Amino acid sequence: MLLAQYNYLLRDRNESYEQVKSPKLGNYCDLKTRGEACPLTCSVLKSSSIGYPWKKSQKNPQRSAYEAQSSTLPTLKKERPWYKSINSTVLQQMLRQLDTAFSKFFKGEAKYPKPKRRTRFRSFKYAPGQVKLDGNRIYLPGIGWMKFHNSRPIPDGFTMKSVTVRRKSRGWFVSIQIEDKSVPASPAKTAKEINPGRVKGCDLGIRKLVSVSNGKTVQNPANTKKYKRQARRLKLRQRAANRKKKGSNNRKKSFSKVALLHERVANKRSAYHWETARNLVDGADALVFEDLNIKGMKSRCKPKPNENGGYDRNGQSAKRGLNRAISDAAWGELVKKVEVVAVKSGIPVIKINPKHTSVECPKCHHTSADNRKGEKFVCTECGYHDDADVNGAVNIKMRGLKKLGINPIQLPSGRSRSVAYGQGKLRPWS
Repeated sequence: MLLAQYNYLLRDRNESYEQVKSPKLGNYCDLKTRGEACPLTCSVLKSSSIGYPWKKSQKNPQRSAYEAQSSTLPTLKKERPWYKSINSTVLQQMLRQLDTAFSKFFKGEAKYPKPKRRTRFRSFKYAPGQVKLDGNRIYLPGIGWMKFHNSRPIPDGFTMKSVTVRRKSRGWFVSIQIEDKSVPASPAKTAKEINPGRVKGCDLGIRKLVSVSNGKTVQNPANTKKYKRQARRLKLRQRAANRKKKGSNNRKKSFSKVALLHERVANKRSAYHWETARNLVDGADALVFEDLNIKGMKSRCKPKPNENGGYDRNGQSAKRGLNRAISDAAWGELVKKVEVVAVKSGIPVIKINPKHTSVECPKCHHTSADNRKGEKFVCTECGYHDDADVNGAVNIKMRGLKKLGINPIQLPSGRSRSVAYGQGKLRPWS
């Protein structure tokens, strides 16, 4: 029922949005008159066409799209009595979820909202103050008291802010967001408080997940034998599930095993990212990352038409492996986790333009594609050499210092790292 209501209200906002771009039923009326408009010619609200558009407020008498659609819930329960079994707060939170999706779209943070399928709508929320806890029992309005595994107790002084009930491959989970207003937030460090020697430039990659400007590297777990065995097991299970008859119980059981393996891989990746984020934040005054266009990096290659009316090979089949490796590394999720951990310590996270960071010499600033060959970096002008990924991290750090208004540190002459090619390897993060 929540899914049907979500898609119904999404369609209403889509039609209103299309009416704004290219009016099909006439131009909109003048909202200054505060008059009821005929629905056959125009709509009062530009974001929604259902619900009453006005409220009792002299400063802002016009309702928002969320408020207008929320005003239809009492009428909805009268017309469709089965909606009474759903808690009113759950319906309102679903409207907020839709409103947040449109807000992110207009800010450029997400794509245009699309209708959800049953398999993609597996969670609902409760507002603060409605859910109760009693040891290993939890009270969900509209459902009642239920037993659950309390993984960690709520510390003293914290209150529940929101409760999300989510269905996963292993069952139902409850996520509780807590807040303590008495604990002040850590203030972010200013440029005067930042020590240039404690600024870390971080270069994201495939073979090495993160290369830090101080010479340390973080191993990518996707390159380990254990991860490759899991990938092969996942591939075999997917093949076995696809061979099952569509609509059969065996097919459902097979795909449930596939979903369970996907969840295990995602949990291990997330745990590794959190550990990496804590290691990066530890001992740093600021962190600098590249502002990567990950979506553009994984985009399809442009087709190459030939003279015969067909198409030549464009390298897309070979690029599939690179796209899969980028998705397995999950750079975007890692940076988000680093930002969450850094905020708690008041450490700023800066993003810079990644152009030419891998082929620029940090000593003489000579930029050429000939400087880099694989994982080796040797400047063709001054002879400066280093690990290519670590060299990119140094350039990222220098640009981050300039963005903060701090004079970059002068690099020593000759080799800047203690590890030379042919003499040893950079050890992964311990």
